[in-house]
Formats: sequence, C-alpha cells, structure tokens
Amino acid sequence: MHDIRAAFAFGRGTLWDYAKVVIVIALITLAGWFSPLSYHALGYVYLLAVIALSLTISRWPALAAAVLSGVTWDFFCVPPKLSFAGIHFDEGLLLTTYFAVALIGSQLSALRLAADRAGLLAESERMHQTLFDTLSHEMMTPIAVFRSGLEQLGTADAGKRAHLINELQIATRRLDGLVGNMLNQNRLESGVLKPIMDWCDVHDLVAAARRAVGNRIGDHPLAIEIPADLPIVRADAALMEQVMAQLLLNAALHTPAATAIRIGAEVTGDSKCVLIAVADSGPGAPPEIREAIFEKFTRGANARKGGLGLGLSIVRGFMKAQGGDVSMDSPTEGGARFTLSLPLEKPDDAPVG
Repeated sequence: MHDIRAAFAFGRGTLWDYAKVVIVIALITLAGWFSPLSYHALGYVYLLAVIALSLTISRWPALAAAVLSGVTWDFFCVPPKLSFAGIHFDEGLLLTTYFAVALIGSQLSALRLAADRAGLLAESERMHQTLFDTLSHEMMTPIAVFRSGLEQLGTADAGKRAHLINELQIATRRLDGLVGNMLNQNRLESGVLKPIMDWCDVHDLVAAARRAVGNRIGDHPLAIEIPADLPIVRADAALMEQVMAQLLLNAALHTPAATAIRIGAEVTGDSKCVLIAVADSGPGAPPEIREAIFEKFTRGANARKGGLGLGLSIVRGFMKAQGGDVSMDSPTEGGARFTLSLPLEKPDDAPVG
C-alpha cells in the first residue's frame, strides 16, 4: 500500500511538472506573438524559461520543455510564422543549447533533491534516536523505582515503608502519564478521536482538573477567578479535564515553588468565544517559540529534564478536536499564560449530540 501511494504521489508530481512546462511555454508564446522582439530575442526568452524549468522539475519534463520550446519557437516565431521554417546554423545551435541546458539543469535539480532527501533522512534518524533515548530513559526511571521498592517493601521500618509506597505511587503516575500521552498522540494522528460534546460548566471543568492533578501541583496555591454568571459551553468534559490538568501540571513544573497559578475565564467582546486562561509566574517563553511549543517533541529552553514534549501538542489537538484552540502569551506581570478558546453557543440554537 505504501508503495502504491508513493507511486501515485510520484506520478502526480510528474504530471504537474509537464503541466508547468505547457503553461510556461504557452504564456511565452502568447506574449511573444504580440511582442516587437525579434525571433532571435524570443529564442533567448525560451532558453531562459528552459533554464528556470529544468532547475525545478525532473529530467523528462525538462527534456519535454526543450522540445516544446524549440518546436513552438520555430513554428510561431521564426519567419515565415505558422510554418516550420528551415533551421539555419544559428537556430540549430540555439536548439542544441535548449537540450544541453535541460539536461544539465535537470541533473542539478536531481542532485539537489537527493541531497535534500539525504538531509531529511539524517534528521529523521536523529529525531528517532533522540526520541528512543528519551523514551527509554523516561520508562527506565519508574521501572528502577518499582524494582528497588519491591525489593525493600518487606522492611519492618514503617516510616521507610511509607516512603517507598509514596515513591511507587509517584513512579506509577509518571509511567501512566507517559503511556497516556503516547496513546493520546496516536489517537490524534490516527483520526480516531471523536469528542463527545455536551453542555459543561467551566467551574466544574476546573474543579475536575484540580482533582485530577491532586498533590502533583505541589505547594502552588491555585487562584480561581471565574465569573459566577459565565455561560456554559459545549465541550467534551473528559478532554477538557485532561487539557486543563496538563496546563496546571505544566505550570507547577516550570515555576518557582509556592508561586500562585491563576485560572480565569471570560467571554470575548464579540460574544463568540469563551476564553479560559491558566497563568503562572515562571520564566515564560520568548515570542519566537510560542507557536512552536505546541508541536510534538518540542520543548522550551527552560523545560525540565525528561519528558517527551507531547503535552502541549496534545492540548492543542484536543482543543482543535472540539472546535477550539489554545495560544500562549506573557502577561505584563510576567510568566506564561495559556488561553483556551471554545466557541460560545446558545443552548436553544446549538445542535444536539
């Protein structure tokens, strides 16, 4: 199946190369018909077109460009027009140049494409190795905790046993989060994610996310500022819980201890969206990477060690699946602010299901 798709894509690309040849030569011929330029000058215009085309298309379309330009130039430009005139030495030399340029240009293009492909393969291999190394490390850490904990769990020291149980719980959550992120990313990329949309109260969504993160939020106080009369929204409650839990954990991991995490919500001025913002007091992120951090396997310069860089990619994927989005900026007081947006619908007008 992969080979068939590759062959189809190659064929489609080749057909487009031939189409480009026909379009370019036709436009030059049309312009040349009404142009005061001599047929020699038009011959050089065709030559320039063949040079440009041969650098962007494959070999056979480039040769076709040479043939078509030569035939078209002879028929429409060389006197007497609309007939195939006898080719003299100068014209023959120009036609020969067409073919030489087409061959050289297409060969250069093929070499460039091969170099680009080799570079992409090398980059893909590097990313694959990096991902494999990171994944191995992320999985081996909790596994090592499990092994050590199980070996010492029989200790008679109650305090030590309680500590081991806590470490095992932390390792379990870490492994569960890792597997969950990989499964969620796979759901997004495979297209099997089907949100179950229903009416949700933002207050309830925030409370559910807070319960989901539990003590993983550490000593960060949570300041919730959501208007009591905020309209309800249509969303998938389970997805929104995961989205906001991820943002809370992200804030807790990347901000100084005991600093507040703020959650606010409002309706946009045009009453088309509800915005839910999660803000922290961390280092934030420079403007040039605020969009890139939502791409998978991308991590900020100040990110903690470990992790696969999937969390924010999943956040965006879940929001897009619900018809919303997520963005990041830095408020005037500093830190990072992630803003979730959901379309605002009226219960009476909204579709059911």
